[in-house]
Amino acid sequence: MCGIAATIGIRDADTFTTLFGALGHRGPDESGSAEGEGIHIGMHRLAIVGRVGDPLPLCGQGRWVLAFNGEIYNHQALRREFADYPFRTRSDGEVIFPLLARDGLAGLQRLRGMYAFILADLAGGDWVAVRDPYGIKPLYHARLAGGVALASELKAFASFSCQPQFLPPGHFLTARGGARWYRFPGRFPTWRRPSLRQLLEQAVASHLPESDPCGVFLSGGLDSSVIAALAARIRPDIVAYSVVLPGSPDEVPAAEVAAHLGIRHQVLRVTEEKVRTVLPDVIAALESFNPTMVRNAIPLYLLSQVASQACKVVLGGDGADELFAGYDYLARLPPREWPQAMEYGFNNLHRTELQRVDRVTMAHGLELRVPFLDQAVAERALNLPMEARLRRHRGEWVSKWVLREAAAGLLPPAIQWRQKLPLVEGSGVAGFDLARMQPAGGGDAAGWGGDDPESRAFFPWWRTCFPLANPNQAIWSDAGRYHDFTGYHGEPLLALFRR
Repeated sequence: MCGIAATIGIRDADTFTTLFGALGHRGPDESGSAEGEGIHIGMHRLAIVGRVGDPLPLCGQGRWVLAFNGEIYNHQALRREFADYPFRTRSDGEVIFPLLARDGLAGLQRLRGMYAFILADLAGGDWVAVRDPYGIKPLYHARLAGGVALASELKAFASFSCQPQFLPPGHFLTARGGARWYRFPGRFPTWRRPSLRQLLEQAVASHLPESDPCGVFLSGGLDSSVIAALAARIRPDIVAYSVVLPGSPDEVPAAEVAAHLGIRHQVLRVTEEKVRTVLPDVIAALESFNPTMVRNAIPLYLLSQVASQACKVVLGGDGADELFAGYDYLARLPPREWPQAMEYGFNNLHRTELQRVDRVTMAHGLELRVPFLDQAVAERALNLPMEARLRRHRGEWVSKWVLREAAAGLLPPAIQWRQKLPLVEGSGVAGFDLARMQPAGGGDAAGWGGDDPESRAFFPWWRTCFPLANPNQAIWSDAGRYHDFTGYHGEPLLALFRR
């Protein structure tokens, strides 16, 4: 995992230095940059695949360079396909050079992984920025000083008066404009489909590092427990990490799952003082003062602090709720509204759950991998009818039905059929009155018209990090994040899939 940045057509080198300097936490192992025809580009690297000491950014043939953030899980197969290419490193991202040289942007369809990257020709000035199909990895861009700036996080733009925008999932951007490159492949015959269980087994296997220490975030809920169970079959040395307040709902189920799987279990006991101490850092890392995001980020932030001391890679169960109808509110909606609600949740993953898990883990130089958002798993889930995901059973609606069936034999039945609890509730953090945790000296929400007590409490800390930002600009506003059913650019993702 890395932090990447670039400026194009901006003469002042200090602009790039400021952007790039704000991202060092994303790649604590090594850093490098390059410049050419109107371009400055660089990456901070968290070394997982490949050696420390390889040139950064990655170098291709001619003067093409690559600033890459993420993981390509099928890079070994692609390397074999390009056996004649003179690879210089063992980095997974290096396969992008021969792939795009041969196939152009159509070659992006061959990549399997989570990624955002900037590919630039330092001699000719051409460049392209790309984001993975579901927006697992972030990338932002802004008009700045007569040119274009790109960076992995919004905090890179904090010193500038500009209006950053996210590059939408499955899109690319060039000097000539941008467009969607990822298209849902369409429906395929039932008899050709591997089972969901098989797809999950393959996804987890591809997401696990071969030998480096690895962890799994375990709440004791269905999603994280499925990932832990499948991972433990391949890596019995995997360590489960849980965060709980003594007596909270996740405490016993998480311990039961770890014992059932026979894996080491490290439990962080959370206290109100720990929450109070990290709250400003959580808001800074998260780049948001949205109450839902902040509340759910706190236990994950605390857990990431602990896990990062022992490993660089952890697996998580994120994405399953959006794919398999895991949220309770769906059962309270009329069935005719379910498809629209599901579209809304999936469309906004990159602005909600994925933003949360990326920022708070990378704040500690920790890479979180999400097997449920493996492309084969996600495309299979998006092909499922609603009745396979949300089903009436014994007078009650049961969410994630097909996933629960796929977990048969993996987990104790009580875990297989356990009701969903958000991490903030299961860990016990929801019991703390966060709105009362004001900054020292009080602080106020001047410039913010929100009436939610937690928003007003969190805003002063956010303002300290982003003194020039307008909280009503689209990138900061919660409009469309949790409150409406429209997709980015007005086009729901699943509606595009149906074309």
